[in-house]
Amino acid sequence: MPVIRVEVPEDTDKSIKRRIREGVKQAVIDTLAPKEIKYDYVAVREAFGEIGDGLPLVTVDLRPGREAERKKALVDAIAEILLAELGVDPVDLYVLFRETAAENHYTGGSPLPAWVPADQ
Repeated sequence: MPVIRVEVPEDTDKSIKRRIREGVKQAVIDTLAPKEIKYDYVAVREAFGEIGDGLPLVTVDLRPGREAERKKALVDAIAEILLAELGVDPVDLYVLFRETAAENHYTGGSPLPAWVPADQ
């Protein structure tokens, strides 16, 4: 259950933000968390800045356990989405992964269990 925030320039059209959000949600399922479809927390928000000067910034908060290959696949997928929707060169994309223990992630008032791959 990653929580992902994508920061885009101010005045980005609502339809573009919607397509980015839906694309990132699908990218999470395809790359990072294939069995977790109930909880897909993706927010696209505006920030003061320009493409290549601090934007776009993507923050991914998640429980530990994903392999580097899964994270890289997600970054590549997000880069493709932002290139298509905003014309962002992948070199201008900054993605920050923050891993916190499962007991620090709650839903429905209960902590989440440790993350395990879908095939386990």
